[in-house]
Amino acid sequence: MNYDGVSLVLAIAAAARSYAPDVWFLVRRLLGAGVRIGAAALSDEPQSPATPTPTATRTLGGRR
Repeated sequence: MNYDGVSLVLAIAAAARSYAPDVWFLVRRLLGAGVRIGAAALSDEPQSPATPTPTATRTLGGRR
């Protein structure tokens, strides 16, 4: 490996090390936004009311 290759590798390593905290901060922000958007989308969907099935009524309520 010549000196140009070594200096390029060192420069890339130094840049990666200096920008890594910013990249991780950005990744955490994007993941947090994705979770908030997903939770909001799930909570906006109308939920069907829970109605007991006839067999569940029979087994829970007994004979009438």
